[in-house]
Amino acid sequence: MFIFIAGLFVGSFSMLLIMSLMVAAKRGDQLIETHQ
Repeated sequence: MFIFIAGLFVGSFSMLLIMSLMVAAKRGDQLIETHQ
């Protein structure tokens, strides 16, 4: 049971990390476009 909870925690954390990276990349592209 503990391993299952740990797996869920790691999975949700990695998903949040990937989503934040994608959002940061999109914002970076917008910033570059506005500066040009």
